[in-house]
Amino acid sequence: MNNSNKNKLFTAHCDKYGILPNGELFDLNSIKTRRNNNISIFGASGAGKTRSFVIPNILSAVNSYIVSDPKGNLYAQYADLMRKNGYKVIHIDLIHPESSDKYNPLCYVHDSDDACKLATQIVNLGYGGAKGTTDPFWDRAAELLLKSLIGLVMEDCLEVEHSINSISELLTKIEFEDDEEFSLNNSELNRIFERHASRYRKPFENSWAYDQYLKFKATPPRTLACIIITIQAMLGPFSSKGLNKMTSGLETIDLKAIGREKTIVFLGISDTDRSKDLLANIFYSQAMNELCNYADYKCKDSRLPVPVRFILDDFGTNCRIYGFENMISNIRSRDISAALILQSEAQLKHGYGESSHTIIDNCDTIIYMGGNDVQTAKMISERCNQPLQKILNMPIGTNWTFRRGEQPKYSETVDLSEYRIVEKGYRQKTG
Repeated sequence: MNNSNKNKLFTAHCDKYGILPNGELFDLNSIKTRRNNNISIFGASGAGKTRSFVIPNILSAVNSYIVSDPKGNLYAQYADLMRKNGYKVIHIDLIHPESSDKYNPLCYVHDSDDACKLATQIVNLGYGGAKGTTDPFWDRAAELLLKSLIGLVMEDCLEVEHSINSISELLTKIEFEDDEEFSLNNSELNRIFERHASRYRKPFENSWAYDQYLKFKATPPRTLACIIITIQAMLGPFSSKGLNKMTSGLETIDLKAIGREKTIVFLGISDTDRSKDLLANIFYSQAMNELCNYADYKCKDSRLPVPVRFILDDFGTNCRIYGFENMISNIRSRDISAALILQSEAQLKHGYGESSHTIIDNCDTIIYMGGNDVQTAKMISERCNQPLQKILNMPIGTNWTFRRGEQPKYSETVDLSEYRIVEKGYRQKTG
């Protein structure tokens, strides 16, 4: 792209456009373009994914944004500027949770379906974001226990605080005995459930939490002990003072409001400490579900008043959205889109298995910024009909851009230093 065209693009009013790493703008009106706005970006560390795509698109101040923020640098550098642009700024800080805005996942458990989703997500992701087991019996039993404990909070049990840490504390109310005849009947947890069931008063309805607990009680004693210890390990990070304060109580951010008013959420999560990945993954999943439900039941034509873009760095590992492979096929109609930032196709497959192909297929824009992974290079080689060796030896600072309905484009990657930040988005640097 020559300089005159680049000047024209970046001095244009950007209210309806996103920005590609090659400096081009793309129309975000998915009804007009008949494309979705989902983007997969592949590139090795240092390829410029953040500088050429993430930052320009945030500062274009077009939509609402939910942004993965490794190390917390984006919040530190751009939060004030976004406020000046009229944005509500929310900071979910898992690096320093004691200074974070409040986020309590249990506030978004409205019914038994939500309780089931959260319990299944915790078990499927397991400790540290990795799936805990391949044993279906163990998984179902663990889900039953978690459903019952989450249900206690949902049903406003008088003996349970409104926090995930309280769920972990409930598990300590079981004293294990080295006895094959051991059962939950003599535990304090059993007494809590029975007291709750006796107090629960709804016409023609028993306590759902108690029903799940009764099903779990049939678990063999030795399996029961293993399940409880493993779930305590999964929920262990919530016991820290910072996370317990951040995730407790009824005060929490309004996820639906992100689709009503211009908002940017910075989710700060360490790229070296994986202990808080589970909470990050719960947040992304709940945000996606809350926005989809809000669009479906409260918005005209089931489209959000303010479109929401998820910009997700390290998507294959710490941005695991439970059920995302199904969601990405349908979010376009709600004016929701996702930019998935990855180092390689293998990284995506590690996080999503065979569903990784579904995710890529539902991105109408794919960007490749170079790397050493041969499988990713093969995918790009086939897409642009170029020799594999040429793709593997791409000069640093170049990229391939693929847009459905267009020929592939090979371009130089825009250097962020060529542009200056203004009150309303990006413009070409002058003088």
